[in-house]
Amino acid sequence: MNNLLRPLKVVAINGSPRPRGNTFSLIKKMFEVFQKSDVETELVNIGNKNIKGCRACMKCLELGNYKCVIDDDIVNETIQKLVKADGIILATPVYCAGPSGQMKCFMDRVSIVNFLNVKHLNQKGYLNGKVGAGISVHRRGGAVNTQSQLNYFFSSNGTIIPGSTYWNFATGMEPGDVKDDQEGMNNMTDLAKNMIYLMNLVRNDQKKKEKYY
Repeated sequence: MNNLLRPLKVVAINGSPRPRGNTFSLIKKMFEVFQKSDVETELVNIGNKNIKGCRACMKCLELGNYKCVIDDDIVNETIQKLVKADGIILATPVYCAGPSGQMKCFMDRVSIVNFLNVKHLNQKGYLNGKVGAGISVHRRGGAVNTQSQLNYFFSSNGTIIPGSTYWNFATGMEPGDVKDDQEGMNNMTDLAKNMIYLMNLVRNDQKKKEKYY
């Protein structure tokens, strides 16, 4: 099948060590919107996995194959899912005013593989031109700092960041708490709608380029 004829797809990365906790509730809320618009969804849980940190070995520059030299965890497998995705969600609980450790290690390695492969292959990275949104759950503070780090990941990799009606986070501690944050949950709905709009714009632009060039 022509890649431009397949349904749009969003891959969500859950950085919470509680796979069915509050972070998942936010993802689920967005997935409900996507599925109503026939957008395919896939959830990848990394928060309960042993994600190793970047070694700064620069081997990905030598390899040039969109892979990290560390090949015994879920990162390389997940990179291949991101390559095929139209939209990406990074979802994390707030830990010490930042993303979870697993999410931070994931972001570090995915980002450097993208960047160094660009230099090696002299082409745009696999994250370039995709639509990406960061969402988080906080108990009290640190959510804005976390949001900034998630957005830095996307902006530095050429990913298109959608706007929304307010901050892309919700308040909660025990599993299910975020469902009481109506404003936060409503914002997940609006964010998902904006992602759909942008993904369709990108897809239509790709179709035009294929037709005329």
